[in-house]
Amino acid sequence: MGFSFVFCVVCGCPFDIPPSEDALATDRWRSDDPLEDETKQWMCRIRLIGATASLEQFAKPPFRMPKNESRTDGLFVSEPADWAITDGFYFRLGQDPFRVLAAANDSGDVLFPLHENCLTILQRAISWHASFIPEPGPPLPSLVRVYKALCAQYARNVAEKARLSKKTGFYGSSDYMDYGLEFEHDYEGAREFWASEGWTPTVDNESQWYCDDPVDIPKLASFLSRQVQETIQSKAIATVDSAKEQIGTTVNVEVSMPDSTARSSLEALPLELWNQIIVFLPTTSAVLQLRQCCKAFASRIPIDQQFWLTQLREGRVIRYLWDLESLGETMDSQVNPMPSIDPAYRDWKSLAQKLARGSITIQADQESLESTLSKLWPLQNRDRIFRLAECLLKLPVN
Repeated sequence: MGFSFVFCVVCGCPFDIPPSEDALATDRWRSDDPLEDETKQWMCRIRLIGATASLEQFAKPPFRMPKNESRTDGLFVSEPADWAITDGFYFRLGQDPFRVLAAANDSGDVLFPLHENCLTILQRAISWHASFIPEPGPPLPSLVRVYKALCAQYARNVAEKARLSKKTGFYGSSDYMDYGLEFEHDYEGAREFWASEGWTPTVDNESQWYCDDPVDIPKLASFLSRQVQETIQSKAIATVDSAKEQIGTTVNVEVSMPDSTARSSLEALPLELWNQIIVFLPTTSAVLQLRQCCKAFASRIPIDQQFWLTQLREGRVIRYLWDLESLGETMDSQVNPMPSIDPAYRDWKSLAQKLARGSITIQADQESLESTLSKLWPLQNRDRIFRLAECLLKLPVN
């Protein structure tokens, strides 16, 4: 069969940067040579995850125990690994090759390859979901459980491959499981581009966004801030009546307080104390649910634009956006010459809704389109990989 390409078990993308072929070249590639494209370098940063007890079975002799960056007993997370097409299913830790996607003889343990950034997103997903588990409650999601789920999925793949071979009568190499783990979700489209010759884009090069860096998105907060200000500008040119209809009361919501003589003990609590209660709720939906419990909560928990801005900055609204601490603080005067607007009077709720729907679309001229896509494509890829990571958290471990 020759050398084999291998793909990440989390995102389904390759471990090298796909070349740009003349027949597929379009202006959607942001550099003449993708090998020099900064948004693609993450694909070459690789980690291996496995069980420490089985590592020797995957190594070529003489075996030397590689450095383990995991602090969990029994779990192995490698230092940065290297791979080349000539290595096939072997990844190098230092000078030592280790076989991936093969089961240990006695335990069923498997050594899996994944991108370093996919590991980062996986750990973010674990932390996010752990915040929902009450104490006492079911076991917290963990990297150990994810590893066991991957091993179980590998075993299911092996059984399915045997079933397909028996059904077709062909026991040689086939497309199924030849390059990585198989899932029903097909890596949300990335599986389509697997081939024996590597990552194979379609004619319109629509696969490029799968390869954009999902973690390091420069000036993301500034980019999203500009989208909110553009929304305000477009509303400013409308009539007063239409502006009220569009914005409604969401710009600056102040719930009127009941007469002091009719206040309950809850309603009498100072706003500072209510703010401290909100801080300990893990997500925006939890705050909204608390607010719906009774009139006292509804009257004392304001849901204004400052609330939405704070929730976005703290990563509570959109689970895959954890790096918006500076949202609303810096604006590009060249892009937006409009005078500075108090962040509390921008429509952050609208931004949150657009992000939740995945409908951030910008009307831009051709010159600024490239800059816009340089943010939207990585953001789209991060959203995709975060969902794939969540699938691993729910995957059966046996």
